[in-house]
Amino acid sequence: MAGQQLEQILSALDSDTVLWSDFVALCDCGGRRAGSTSEANALTLAQQGLPAIGRDVRVAAIPYAAWRLHDSSLTLEDGTALACNPLLGSQSTGADGVSAEVCDLGRGTPDDFERHASAVAGRFALVRHEYPFSTAHIHRRRKLTWATERGAAGFIIANPHPGAGPVAGSSGRGGQQGVPAVGTDYESALRLASAAASGVRARIAVRGEDYAGETDVLTLDLPGKSPQWVVLSAHVDGHDLAESAMDNATGVAVALAIARAVLPHLASSARGLRVCLFSAEEWALAGSRQYLDGMSDADRRAIALNVNLDTVGGDTHLTALTSEFPELERWVSRIARESGIELGTYQPMMANSDHYNFARHGIPAFRLVAGFDRPECNVRYILTRGDTRDKVQRGEMVAAARTTAMLVWHALTMSDAEAAALRLVSR
Repeated sequence: MAGQQLEQILSALDSDTVLWSDFVALCDCGGRRAGSTSEANALTLAQQGLPAIGRDVRVAAIPYAAWRLHDSSLTLEDGTALACNPLLGSQSTGADGVSAEVCDLGRGTPDDFERHASAVAGRFALVRHEYPFSTAHIHRRRKLTWATERGAAGFIIANPHPGAGPVAGSSGRGGQQGVPAVGTDYESALRLASAAASGVRARIAVRGEDYAGETDVLTLDLPGKSPQWVVLSAHVDGHDLAESAMDNATGVAVALAIARAVLPHLASSARGLRVCLFSAEEWALAGSRQYLDGMSDADRRAIALNVNLDTVGGDTHLTALTSEFPELERWVSRIARESGIELGTYQPMMANSDHYNFARHGIPAFRLVAGFDRPECNVRYILTRGDTRDKVQRGEMVAAARTTAMLVWHALTMSDAEAAALRLVSR
């Protein structure tokens, strides 16, 4: 019976035309930066669509340390304007900005910072953006932290690809004291590297405003036979540079499609399905952090598993980031093998999406992501002006939905003993 139900779920996904139209509609909203009209429109779109799936829709107001940008610039001392895209929450400067020499740290590895240990203080730390989904990736905020700890006057992260424009991202400052932090492009980084070598100064000016923000978490509960839940999550928000198509209109559209396909079969499943659509994810995971931290211990214990969909289009290959839950990694691999699907796994904790906030509360959680360790695929365009709908194929979305459905259905129907085993963590 369970096998027949899964086949019906997969068949429903194959014929689901709303999957693609949801994706396009989210892209039509724009970049969906938290606090913007674009984000509000996307949340309204999602909230209006959820009742068509189930009646138990809830909207929770979530506070977060918000920030809005008024204006910014990055220039050389002769006035030459360079590409400038302040990181979300960047520390503001005075009206005249901050002037300093540049310390070119290359990629910005620990070794790079160690070699330049005596040169970072009082200068702008220039590092390079990296492909974010790989075993060797060093996150932007780690580099920013190292620069700040060493007394940098500011932080500049550059796109390593010619002609691709500046990069986006969060400073993670959260209203606390920090340094001005901006993204720039490949061509500007060449000018800055030359300035670093010759002692020419640069100037960063950022005029922003911290404020107490509020966004929404949308949840849809589709009950099963027990009070336990499998949480299927995705984040709605993104960045202003483009459409945030891969990151993360793909995840939201697939999550809604899974809910539609699974709904007719939940009466016989051991657990219910809860769809969580977060925002302020790009703000150091603020939305899901507030949501999980605000839950009671009993409510958190009722979550058997979190399946987080974030950037599931842009490549044909998916990987499950299993958050240091070894039994979870084995469970995912076994289901993939038995189902005949290609699915990679990566066990070390990666705090790069909302699954992290489930995992830090001891809830088994994994992120499905496309293009892991495949830096030449279209996923390389996320956090840039290239994150647009043309980088995603409908077939990638359907394949991601089918893979997700197999994993979700097994989670909904697994035994209590199997669910308990998934909670074991690495020691």
